[in-house]
Amino acid sequence: MSAAASSSSSSSPSSSSKEVTKSDGEVETTSSKAEEGEKEQQQQQQQQNDDDDNDDNLRMRQALLDFRNRYEQLKHNPCFVSEIVVRGNKRTREKLIKNCFEKRVEKCGNLEEIKDELLKGREELEKYNIFKGINVTLDAGSEENYVPNGAKIIVDVAEKDALTLKAGTFVSQSGEGTVEITGGLKNAVGCAERIDFELIRGHEKSASYALHWEQPRVLRSDIATALRIFQQHNCSVRHSSFHETGRGLSFHLSSPERPATLEYNLVWREITDPTRFASRAVRKMCGHSLKSSIVHTLGGESEDDEEEEGVKIGKNGNWWWNVRTELAGLNPIFDSTTEAFVKSECHAKYTRAFPERVNDFLPEKMKHSLSWQIGARAGVMLPLRKEFYTSTPTSSSSVVRGSNIADRFFMGGVGSLRMFEPHGAGPCDARREKDSTFSSPSRTPSSPGVSVSGNLTPPRSVQSSSPYDSLGGDVIVSGTASVKMDIPVEKLRNIGVHGHVFVNAGCLIPHEQKVKHTFKASNFRDSLRASCGAGIVWPLPVGNIELNFGRVLLANSTDRVVGSKFQAGLAASLSA
Repeated sequence: MSAAASSSSSSSPSSSSKEVTKSDGEVETTSSKAEEGEKEQQQQQQQQNDDDDNDDNLRMRQALLDFRNRYEQLKHNPCFVSEIVVRGNKRTREKLIKNCFEKRVEKCGNLEEIKDELLKGREELEKYNIFKGINVTLDAGSEENYVPNGAKIIVDVAEKDALTLKAGTFVSQSGEGTVEITGGLKNAVGCAERIDFELIRGHEKSASYALHWEQPRVLRSDIATALRIFQQHNCSVRHSSFHETGRGLSFHLSSPERPATLEYNLVWREITDPTRFASRAVRKMCGHSLKSSIVHTLGGESEDDEEEEGVKIGKNGNWWWNVRTELAGLNPIFDSTTEAFVKSECHAKYTRAFPERVNDFLPEKMKHSLSWQIGARAGVMLPLRKEFYTSTPTSSSSVVRGSNIADRFFMGGVGSLRMFEPHGAGPCDARREKDSTFSSPSRTPSSPGVSVSGNLTPPRSVQSSSPYDSLGGDVIVSGTASVKMDIPVEKLRNIGVHGHVFVNAGCLIPHEQKVKHTFKASNFRDSLRASCGAGIVWPLPVGNIELNFGRVLLANSTDRVVGSKFQAGLAASLSA
């Protein structure tokens, strides 16, 4: 009895384990079937969605086909616009929007002509750049004002935000770091106008404050006008020991459809010597002056690239040029403070890929990556004062008299003459010595009555720079030749970074007593500067950031050249 019981009890665990195993198997089988059912249901739902999408696409295509067939039947039927309705304009004046369509459609006689003019009117409205979206609908005329064969134009617009604000840090071509803040209102009055303020501060005490008004498409033309009222402070202490302050206004005419711009400037300027250690030539130019000038700019370019497997090879070459001409001295009162001169400057570039036979010697990844570029810059400034052509020079510094130092050409820097410091090449004059003593108080034109004693110490910016002031020149000729190539880092290639090998040369000449003496061959020979090297270039909309390694080939002992063989800087877009 006990044995049977024992046998029965011992067999219970075995049977229960089998039951558990069987139960687990049933659970697993049930869960797998549920997952398969869900997947099948999802596939059926996806198939249903795809079928619905296909049906929608078929209906849309059929509707579009029906519309086109209907349009082809009616496009030559008599039709004219009897009403224009504008919706969504919260700030923009309704008349501004209607003007883009009224004159265009008033002479249309059928649906086809109206459609063509509506597309042109919409394109004209987009050029104001004040709308996020524009939708133009041609509908049947309203029943209230029913006119036979009449149609109604409905213009729905969505306006852009009125307030704009942006800030950034930049480095000027002269090497000064700046902080710029700009903001303003766009289309606040409803005439598509733009009102901006500008605040710029540099670490070398340069500053600019400006209020800017721009009105696009004046009288429905493609001409835009801009009025700018400003006060600016340009600090050139590090290069030339002077500080320029200008207050005035400018009026600008431009058009995106035309290659020329026209500008009028009226500026009251003051040149000062804040360091009291400026050279004699700079001190002679300190004081006030009035510049009333008109500036004309003309430019052009050629985009003749051919693409082969998505790579631009530029077989026929690309060229770019820009000419800027300024005439100063237009103010009615002509006295000693009036700036009068003619100044013209030209930049040109030409880029072309190497011939195909050169690519045969290159690795596959570098094929079509080599191109060469030449650039040139030429400028001349002629003072329009009688004294410039009749006075007799009395000292060596008189050679550069006649033009204001703030208007002259300068040479040196990444965008002008590489391996020279900004404004570091060309005519110069010695600054005052730190330990100079003066037997009697001297006076500078910028600060009458201020005595300069022998124990003055120049500011840090002057102590750490050259003992010479750059004076600039009235005639400049410079050129550059370079070979561009891709670099092996793909991520850098994708953002436009490339390598180059370059040679730079240039001449900067001040006017002598007679203009014809300025252009003597000996002057160009004596003022020639040159450099060469290689580096990396990162193209940006404002210019090229360059990191170069090179050396100076020709220089004068008074020039400021880069101390090491490395140079980094920004080359402005207009630089040759």
